[in-house]
Amino acid sequence: MGGAEFRLLGPVEIWSGGRSLGPSTAQQRSVLAMLLLHPGRTVPLDRLVEAVWGQEPPPSARNAIQGYVSRLRRVLAGVPDAELATSPPGYRLDLDPLRVDLYLSRHLVERARAGGPDEAGPLLRRALDLWSGPPLAGVAGEWLRETFGGPLEEERLAAVEKRIAADLRLGLCREPLAELPVLIGEHPLRERLAYLMMAALHQDGRRAAALEAYRDARRRLVDGLGIEPGGELQELHQRILREEPDAGPPAAPATGASVGARAGATAPAELPAAVASFTGRADEVARVSAALAGDGPDAVRICQISGIGGVGKSSLAIHVAHALAGRYPDGQLYVDLHGASPQVAPVDPVEALGRFLRSLGVAASAVPTGLEEAAGRFRSLTVGRRMLVILDNARDAAQVRPLLPGSPTCAVLITSRRMLTSFDGATQVSLDVLPDGDALALLGGIVGDGRIAAEPAAAAEVARLCGGLPLALCLAAARLRARPSWQVSALAGRLASAHRRLDELRADDRGLRASFQAGYQDLKSDADGVAAARMFRLLGLLDGPDLGLPTAAALAGLPEERAQRLLDLLVDARLVQERAPDRYSLHDLLRLFARERAAEEESEPARRLAVERALHHHLATARTAIEMLKPAYTWRNEVGPSSLTHPGLALETNEDLRAWVDAEEDNLLAAVGQTRGTPAAGLGVALAVTFAVPLYSTGRWRGLLALSEAALRAAEHTAEPFDEAVVLGDLGWAHVCVGNQIVGIAHLNRSLAIHRRLGNKRRAAALLDHLGIAYRGAGRFDEAADHHRQAIELMDDRYGQGAILTHLGLVYQRAGRFAEAVEAGVRSVAILEETGAALDAVIALANLAEAYRLAGDPARAVAHHREALARYRAAGHGGDYVEAESLWGLGHALSESGECDEARRLWRRSAAILHVLGLITAEERHSIENDDVPAVPQVIQRML
Repeated sequence: MGGAEFRLLGPVEIWSGGRSLGPSTAQQRSVLAMLLLHPGRTVPLDRLVEAVWGQEPPPSARNAIQGYVSRLRRVLAGVPDAELATSPPGYRLDLDPLRVDLYLSRHLVERARAGGPDEAGPLLRRALDLWSGPPLAGVAGEWLRETFGGPLEEERLAAVEKRIAADLRLGLCREPLAELPVLIGEHPLRERLAYLMMAALHQDGRRAAALEAYRDARRRLVDGLGIEPGGELQELHQRILREEPDAGPPAAPATGASVGARAGATAPAELPAAVASFTGRADEVARVSAALAGDGPDAVRICQISGIGGVGKSSLAIHVAHALAGRYPDGQLYVDLHGASPQVAPVDPVEALGRFLRSLGVAASAVPTGLEEAAGRFRSLTVGRRMLVILDNARDAAQVRPLLPGSPTCAVLITSRRMLTSFDGATQVSLDVLPDGDALALLGGIVGDGRIAAEPAAAAEVARLCGGLPLALCLAAARLRARPSWQVSALAGRLASAHRRLDELRADDRGLRASFQAGYQDLKSDADGVAAARMFRLLGLLDGPDLGLPTAAALAGLPEERAQRLLDLLVDARLVQERAPDRYSLHDLLRLFARERAAEEESEPARRLAVERALHHHLATARTAIEMLKPAYTWRNEVGPSSLTHPGLALETNEDLRAWVDAEEDNLLAAVGQTRGTPAAGLGVALAVTFAVPLYSTGRWRGLLALSEAALRAAEHTAEPFDEAVVLGDLGWAHVCVGNQIVGIAHLNRSLAIHRRLGNKRRAAALLDHLGIAYRGAGRFDEAADHHRQAIELMDDRYGQGAILTHLGLVYQRAGRFAEAVEAGVRSVAILEETGAALDAVIALANLAEAYRLAGDPARAVAHHREALARYRAAGHGGDYVEAESLWGLGHALSESGECDEARRLWRRSAAILHVLGLITAEERHSIENDDVPAVPQVIQRML
């Protein structure tokens, strides 16, 4: 191999220069083995934990793995061209696979298969010489050997059989005759060895001994398995009886046509009927088919379909199995393992093996009662046979593992809610809900396309309320089919009630609630599962589309590490989806089920406190965001409780803040909305009032509008005039930002009236300033200037006066009073810099730059715009409306200075930001990118 060698076929170790480099402990050898079994591929940290400790890792397992990896890196430090890299969510060992004895052995076996008779024997001997003992020796625990040892030993035996067959094809029978009795003694039920023994004896001219070898083999099979020898063995027996001069060179163990079918036996064909309403899933069908239909010379082909209850795993598996049945002429075995069946206990693996063995012709009285013996017989009976095994509705890997054949001629298709990741080389296919078009097609396929076409809007609503979940869609369609007089809209109306939806989604003995209940109840097998079930119930109390780990931890009142462990259990059980690292979501129907369970199993105070903890977490984070963005707006933090039960996120940079707003905008809108009419309404208002600042600052004005509308509905239940006044002001301002000046003016005036009644001069001044901006947007410049001047007179704060002067300058710009605009801008910048309001000073500087441009001084405008952009970016800001407006203004000034190419580049960059923020349409962006001198976007015109 050259250089260092990596060994799995015996003791796990690294060799170089004739000596072992380690690893020195069994735990490190387990980690190394797992990485070497998957060279160049990321092995998740959880798989490494499983490799060392199996199903019962200690609490410190993840930290311990990091220590083992660190020590392995020291061992590998002197090994060229081998790097142990961190590769989230785990680690990856990058090296040439042919430096690993396992992969070199497989390479040599494949060369022997492809080469001629003279080459095969030496190549196979080289492959077998790489074995130095039982595979994976010296690793910790039993999991690795139990999972990979059997298949690897099967590979070795198959290579031995191929090497013996290669010798016999060259007429070399002496060495095989010496070793075959030993091999048969170790593997008495392996028919291929009996075949080779008979062929070797016949080739050596010992006809009677060959016939006796057949009788011995038949006796072992009848006594041990209750079956007759396979067709290949019986055919050889007949050729020897007919005294043919030569039995012919034995073929290599079959990987194509069947050689193991029992004479006179009917191949089992146990597939359930195909699902007539199967719809869509073209990509998934192709992936599963490719995984099962390919030729895999080294190991059994395994494909697992996973997904939440009701997503159509079994339907897909049966659909593909029927399509591929012709590729498996020796039979198709099927068993429903009832891993998640309502009110049915999971099938014991030994019971499933008994069914399989009887299907394969074993007499009932000869079926072993012990799991290990039954699994061994099943593997023996499937060697060399082209069979498809469907393990439907599996509970976990422990239930599945004994049911796997060992022959590479077989294929296995598993369905399970859980993703079973411990089967080496298995193809994983995770199912999601159906897209809208396929969901409607499924409805139409059951109730009739004409009925769906007659009410397309109602049908789309039914599909939406079913969340694209195939089981829900089938149940809804069954209700319609059973009631021909119903209109589709009638069912949509029934499903619209969240409280009734799960009741409606049932037909005969099938129901969505029962499907969910099975997975939920399965959680409660241990203390962690009971805690995970509680987490699931609490997750159903929040309305947002998803939530992050910190929010979930706050909701449950747990440390993040503990919450993450419970969420992992829920993800594994497919009750929760992890769409991105540490971001979790529930299907809408599962959320309804979780909320039902919470109402049944959690007290009202417990539910209320859980929601309050989550709201406190969000509110604390929003208050931190205000302190980062607008210290002058921290008065908003006085709305709501003065002390919070959760510290929230520690936002440290502007990137942190933007990422938080990106992730939580929809969740916080939902959180505020669900407080309406509840004791938490005051918390909802406080959250909206604080979150309004980062929403506005990042240019998410339509989000601000929706948030303020939800907050106003919540404020109706607080009986706090100040809360109502602030929310009305935010709502009016949001309308102004999106161009609804007249509506905005009405809300702002209502807010102003309340603040005046409360005697709040500073807030009244701010409202007058906002009214000035609104009037400016409406083209009523005199009224705008008058409101700004009133605001300056009422404002007793220098910072506030500087900010209002900026807006007054913009009125002068729009009114054509450019000299006054420059004067107001200069004063504004000076005051804001004096008061330390750096961000506001940057915005004022950009407005002053525009005033210079309008006043006929483009050079000074360019200089001021460049300075404003530089300051803004240096402070860690960017990618928001402020940058987009500044880029546009700089482009305008450059265009007037004759630098048209640079101007167009800046306009395109501005348009890109505005489009991401949803402030211009795709058509507007296209126009900006293709016009030499594009029109100023409406959103910028409104704000200037």
